[in-house]
Order: sequence, then C-alpha cells, then structure tokens
Amino acid sequence: MDRSSFLRLFLIVGGVLLFMQFGWPKLTGSDGPRYQPLGKESLLAPLERTPEAHCSLQGERFRADLSTRGASLVSFSPEGSKYTVDGRPGSAAMDLVTTPALEARQPLRLDFRTVPETTTTLPQVDFDLIDWNLVAQSPRECVFSYEDENVALRKVVRANHRPFEIEMDLSVENRRSEKSVHRLAVETAAWRSEKEVEGGLGRQSPFLTQVECFHDNELIEKGSGDFAPKDFSKPEFVHGWFTKRGVISFAAVSNFYFAQALVPLAGPPGLAQSCELQIEDRWNHKAFTAKKDDPNAGALYRARLAWEPQELAPGDKANYQVLHFLGPKERDVLAAAAGGTHHVSDLIHLGRFAVIARVLVSFLIWCHTTLGSWGLAIIALTLTVRLVLFPLTWKTIQSGAKMRQMKPEMDALTKKYADDPQQKQLATMELWKKHKVNPLAGCLPMVAQMPVWFALYTALQTAAELYHTPFLWFRDLSAPDTYRLGTWDLPFLLPLLLGGITFLQQRVMPQQMDPMQQKMMSYIMPAVFTAMMLFLPAGLGVYMLTNSVLGILQQLAVERYYDSRSGGKGGGIGVKEKKTTGSGASALMAPQASNQR
Repeated sequence: MDRSSFLRLFLIVGGVLLFMQFGWPKLTGSDGPRYQPLGKESLLAPLERTPEAHCSLQGERFRADLSTRGASLVSFSPEGSKYTVDGRPGSAAMDLVTTPALEARQPLRLDFRTVPETTTTLPQVDFDLIDWNLVAQSPRECVFSYEDENVALRKVVRANHRPFEIEMDLSVENRRSEKSVHRLAVETAAWRSEKEVEGGLGRQSPFLTQVECFHDNELIEKGSGDFAPKDFSKPEFVHGWFTKRGVISFAAVSNFYFAQALVPLAGPPGLAQSCELQIEDRWNHKAFTAKKDDPNAGALYRARLAWEPQELAPGDKANYQVLHFLGPKERDVLAAAAGGTHHVSDLIHLGRFAVIARVLVSFLIWCHTTLGSWGLAIIALTLTVRLVLFPLTWKTIQSGAKMRQMKPEMDALTKKYADDPQQKQLATMELWKKHKVNPLAGCLPMVAQMPVWFALYTALQTAAELYHTPFLWFRDLSAPDTYRLGTWDLPFLLPLLLGGITFLQQRVMPQQMDPMQQKMMSYIMPAVFTAMMLFLPAGLGVYMLTNSVLGILQQLAVERYYDSRSGGKGGGIGVKEKKTTGSGASALMAPQASNQR
C-alpha cells in the first residue's frame, strides 16, 4: 500500500469515526433531550436526624472514612505517591468517593424497602435513610447498629488483608410480633460530569465510566448510551434498573484506571441474587433544552447487588456478607481480589483484540520487572513487537521495491493515457501481470499487523500501572505530555519531537508518488501525528516515537542491504533517481533490474 492510499484510508476512517461521534447522534436525534423514566425513588428519613459521627479505617494501601448517616463511605483514598491529585509527592491524596454529599448515593449504602407493591407483609425497616449508632471502632473495623421496636440491624465494616478491599457483615433481626419483609440492596455509585468524560482527538477520556455486571459467567457492560429513555421500556429493565438475576459474581462501576466492585460473599440460603445497573442523567431541565447545553450536566453511575425479598418470622435473623473493592485496576491486585474466585480481573478491558493485548501486557510487566522502569519497558516492548512483525514488514518492503521498479513504466502509461482512465487501468493491470506484481501484496501485511497495533494501543491506554508514573521529563505516562504554566497545561516536547521524527521519516523513506503528493505527505503526516499527541497519553507517545526511530533505522538498513546486493552499480533499492523536486533525501529511488531479487 503506497502512502497516498494509506492517507486516503486514514482520512476515510477518520471521517467515519467523526460521523459516528457527532453526525449519527444528530441524525437519529439521540443527542436531544433525555428524560429518563426513572420515577421517584423513596428517600424517607426520620423527622429528627441524630448528629453525624465518623469512623476511620486503615486498610491495605488505603484510608477510608464512614459516616453514621447510612454507615456508608464518604471518603476512600488509595495510599502511595502515584495516587495523589497530580501524581506528585506531597500533593493531596485523591478521593475515590465522588458522591460524599449525596447520602442516598454513597458507596456501601443499604436499601431495605424496595419490595414489590403487591407485598402485603409489613416492612422490616421504616426508613430509607437510616441514622446508625457507632458502637465500636478500631483502626481496621467499624461497628454500627440501629434498633427500634420493629427491627435490630448490625453492620460491621472491616478492612481485610488484601489491598483496597472492605468487607461488610450485616444482620437483620425481626422484632415484630408478626412476619415482616425486607429486600436488601447494597449500592456503589460514582458521579462524573460531562466535561470529565469528553475525549480528545484520538483518545477517549480516562474518566469514561460504565456500569458492569458479571452474570452467569458473562460480563455485561453498559454505557450512557444504553440508558436512553427508549431503553427503559425493554423487558430487562425493572423499576428503572437494568436487572439480571442468577449467579452474580460482582456488580461494578469502573473507568480506565479505577473500579468500584461489589462482590456477594454470603446471604440467606436459597435466596436468589440480582445485579442492578443504572446511569442516571442529571441536568437542569428547566434552564436548558438539552443536556449537552448545561455546563454542569453529568451522570450518576450506579451498581448494586440485591437479594430477593426475605420474610422473617418473629425473632428470626438474616445474615449477609459483601465485599467492596474500591481502587486502581492493577492487574496483580485484581487477580487476587475477593480471593481470585469472582472474576474481578475481568474489569480490565482490552478491546476486541484482548487475547493479543494480554500477551503484550504480560510481556510489558515482565520488561518492567527486569528493567525497573515503565518507560524502558515500553521501549523494549516496541523493539520486540517490531522484530516479531518484521517478516510481515519485509513483505511490504519487497512489494514497495517492485512497485518502484515499475515507476518509469507507470509514468509512461499515465502520460500516454492521460485522457482515457479506463484504458489506463487496463494497461496498468497488464503491466502488473507482466512483472508478476500483486498490488495487494503490500497491503495485506499491513492489514495483518493492525490487530497488534490496536491491541498495543488499548493495552497502553488502559494500563493502570502507568497511571501517574514519571519517565524522563514526563510527569505522567498515562496523560499527555504537557508543561504547567500557571493554570494552563501547554503541549510540551513530545508532540513536537514526534512530528519532527515523522517529517524526517517521510524524507528518508523512498516514495513512489508524484512530487505533489510526496510534498503533501511530507507535511500532512507530521502534522497529524503532532495533533494526535496533544491528547494521547505520553506512554503511547514513547511507543510511537520509538517505533518511528526504529522505522528510520530499518529503512536505512534495508537500503544499505539492497545497495550491497547490487554491488553499488545502481541496482539497489537505495539508488536514487535524478532529482526532480530538489528534495534531497526524499528523491525517488531508482528501479532495480527486473531479474534482481
């Protein structure tokens, strides 16, 4: 595939992606007002609230804070220098709880009262928002209780021995003199503004969030586009929630680098479980006609575990146990989460080519273990991928060499049939047949490499190990390379450096286009890569920069090889034609004799 064809393909793919992102929503009306039929959610609370108290937990690689308002999380901060607001030592620790002011949306909040409307049994708990009593606390455990004449609740929240994990034990005792019923749901939630989830050129936002459920050995992923108003009429939606009943391994909210997962550990025997997912749009309907017009618009991403309604006889108890993982999606940590038996590692998404991406990530981690640097590991990975794919690259090089041999004859056909494109096409096919050239021979190897490129792109873009990791002058391999000037983040060295290397690569590599196309390519491709790197993570930039340098060295080595094969007498791929554009190193290469290989 020559570079003009590659550019056309690049522009076509880019146009399709832009249309799908901006044109299709307008054509279908899916970017218009979104009034989700969620219905009103009961938030019944006591008329008089008791004073709020807090309990702090110190766990493996995290600190957490719980409130007696719901006995739920109001703060959760991973420990370590990389898990700070900007990744710099001494800066404020980040907080993974994004809903501390929303009592009904805090992680580990319990709901007892969502029972079917047809149920005639008395409810176990009178309120949706409960003021708990903090009855005991230690650095690794908080014990809450709630009692009235109808029910006795005890909720124990403790840090276990694994990183970023909290276990919750709950007991429910019926104090009524007759049967009563409750339906337990344990929730986790995250708030993201529309600005946070917007992507840039060539890159999705790392805060792009989705809700997930591992149900009957299948991972179910739902994004904001799956909760349009029309979707709530589907049979799998129950009372505004996407619901799956069966064997539930976890319910989760996650983005590129962090996850909140609820794992059921124990419940009443024989009581069925369900996973419930919802993305609740929030924007000012009165002031704005569309969500996208509201600068403060956003969404609440909610996931919860629920058990079927449980009736308790007087004096009976029901016990539940849930694990809550809240932390970075580090591969070794997720592999061991919940004892490694609940598929929590499936929260790492590697795209359509996940099989290839897993191999690349495993090799990247091995390189880091050997070299001690994630930046050097990316360079080693790039070099290895380049070597592994060289047989396919060599096919492309050979095809390009044959096409350049034919360039004088192709130019003659172009001149001869300037006014007859159909005859020119027939003559071109005869010329290919004469020289036994298949123009697809250069394209197919590139197509075969694309799964590896996409897998590598996804692996580097979603690797939590690169989050807030410095290398050379880069402050963060998971973020674009920028320089902080006051309150502005300005593009720094990497985009310009990559653009310059791409420009040099265009000048060094032999071309088979006409001078005007060659000149355009010499400037368009560097400009495209420079613009892309303004938004792409620096880790990807390290890969692209290393790959470009290796490409130049490979081309120079190939030209030297062909020159040596021709004995320096003009038969090699690196022998230049007479200058036609004054472009120096970018001048076209002379054709080989047709009997040379």
